[in-house]
Amino acid sequence: MKKLWPHIILIPLLLTIPIVSSPDFDGTLSVFRVSPFQREFIRFAMVTIFFYLNLSIFLPKLYAKKKYLPFTLCILISFGIIVFIPYYLISEHIFSAGSPSFPANPGNLAPHNGNMPTPPIGSRPPFENPGPRNQGSLYQMIFASLLPFLFSFLSSLFIFRNNEKKELERSKAKTELLNLKYQLQPHFLFNILNSIYSLALLKSDDAPNGILKLSNVMRYVVQESSKDFVELDKEFEYLKDYIALQLVRTDSSLDFSYTEIGDTKNLKIAPFILVNFIENAFKYGFNAEETSKISVKAVVQENLLSFSVFNYIVSKKTTDENSLKIGLKNTIKHLDQVYPEKYTLTITNDGKTYDVDLKVNLA
Repeated sequence: MKKLWPHIILIPLLLTIPIVSSPDFDGTLSVFRVSPFQREFIRFAMVTIFFYLNLSIFLPKLYAKKKYLPFTLCILISFGIIVFIPYYLISEHIFSAGSPSFPANPGNLAPHNGNMPTPPIGSRPPFENPGPRNQGSLYQMIFASLLPFLFSFLSSLFIFRNNEKKELERSKAKTELLNLKYQLQPHFLFNILNSIYSLALLKSDDAPNGILKLSNVMRYVVQESSKDFVELDKEFEYLKDYIALQLVRTDSSLDFSYTEIGDTKNLKIAPFILVNFIENAFKYGFNAEETSKISVKAVVQENLLSFSVFNYIVSKKTTDENSLKIGLKNTIKHLDQVYPEKYTLTITNDGKTYDVDLKVNLA
């Protein structure tokens, strides 16, 4: 319905153009009794109809499918209809004494007692519209219709091409976004499985709970990966399950904190945007031989999400540098596609600490 409103408003506005631009317009609707105006108004209305026919039928059904001959025939037939129909429907009207629109005292004629003066033989009736505004030649008929027809055709072609370009860009962006999701998910699941494997080797009592968390994470990945947006509270639950899986392979040497502030109801977010930062924090921020610190904080204020991840850099995993760069690059690309000009990402790396500060407008 939102797409119809501009057209519902635009069409009446367009149809006022021939009215206000007519030399016969005197501020009243009497202009509709003038036959030259009637023809121009019908022509303008038909040109408007052709614009929508061309935009919604001829261009997508024929031109876009390279059916050029039927497309050309439709355009030529439409032009012929626009040229001839107004003249066929409205003939030049010559006023006479018996005409209902015959004026009581036209022009500068003197009053009379019921008898009209007889015009001289061969003279034009006084109320006929003379000159080039009469029906005219075929050349005049074509020329009168050519410019508005060309404007209608070219404008509809421009809009169609522009919509086609935008649709291709949307399709390309959606394909790239799906590719990004599938690049990220196996990477996450691989690390989670490593955590469960560590629990199994240690025969830890936390293994059953770890399997349950893994089940929750995998269910979330399967169910939500195809969606463009998910509820923010569900995304936070996924993050907490993911963090729980990472924590089972740490010890007391890790100082970890998770803080969540604000109301997440009625807010949605693109899935799997936040987890890469947490994954990198555990990969490079935990070392059992050093004092490690990781803090995750999510603050929601109205539609603004502030998400920060801080960690000491205590693990130098040079073999995974490419993985870190690819994961971060994919996350930024994901943000660019879903939240263009609606997010800020600040990353501070001084060699000892790594601090991520992401702000996203979820409106």
